Amino acid sequence: MTDKLPAFLAALTPEQLQGFNDFKSAIPAVVKEAEYSEIYAHNILATDSAAVDAIILKFLVANAYDVPAARAQILGTLKWRKEFKPLSAAFEEVHDAKFDGLGYITEDKSKPNGDIVTWNLYGQAAGKPEVVFGDTEQFLRWRVGVMERGLQLLDFASERTKIDQVHDYMNVSFLRMDPNAKKASKAAVAIFSSHYPELLGRKLFINVPLIMGWMFAAMKLLVSRETMAKFVVLSYGSQLVDYLGPGIPEVYGGKGQPLKEQDIYSSITLPAGFTIPIVEAAPEPATTTDAATDVPADAPATSEEK
Repeated sequence: MTDKLPAFLAALTPEQLQGFNDFKSAIPAVVKEAEYSEIYAHNILATDSAAVDAIILKFLVANAYDVPAARAQILGTLKWRKEFKPLSAAFEEVHDAKFDGLGYITEDKSKPNGDIVTWNLYGQAAGKPEVVFGDTEQFLRWRVGVMERGLQLLDFASERTKIDQVHDYMNVSFLRMDPNAKKASKAAVAIFSSHYPELLGRKLFINVPLIMGWMFAAMKLLVSRETMAKFVVLSYGSQLVDYLGPGIPEVYGGKGQPLKEQDIYSSITLPAGFTIPIVEAAPEPATTTDAATDVPADAPATSEEK
């Protein structure tokens, strides 16, 4: 009965709902193939979880309800998560001090389902891009860690299922962008587009020189219309208040405390008692070279990044 479905499923057309049911029924086989079942600190094998339904629906929506394409993407994400260990990057690893001041997470509690925002202050790396971005893997583990912490503030079963991102380019030179920064940025975009579908609310680019408007116009040729609609390009940081409200710092036109005072990164934790579920593949039957010696079957193939 559709009246018993969560609102986000009840809103689907019959054809879309059938696609969702087909996709959901494929999840156990996908998990078995990936040998892993965790996404965003949720076990996607849970069959009675509205949050899990909302998460897997995001993969289906991102692929225009093409079930085989959504299956391929979520399989790639599971394999990537097993290999990259993003929850470890977020909650276990201690990141280099060079990333201090580069990223923050804030939450506007003055509103119901208030804005959750990850802030990326790339201007803080001006003058030392080779230090901050020189080790791409190190940068990615820090940046993915920020994203994963922010995701813990979402309630996937409600309307609070997306995060806003602010990218502050104060003091960043667009004309002579450091190759290390370019490489790190490209790698981050690849990860987020592949493994974090339908999680972006708005992407606000601020302190972007007027002369660089052409660059963002060119981006329309590289991303979908739906994604481009989420992009906001502002030449002055003080304009940000028009989008995020007066609770943001004064430097962005608001009346709130500085970002360092509002940052909640360190207070975000995983759900109590959470452990990462890993689904082991069934072992292959052993073969023997003679009656006395067992030779184990080959180990399962290693995971690969989509």
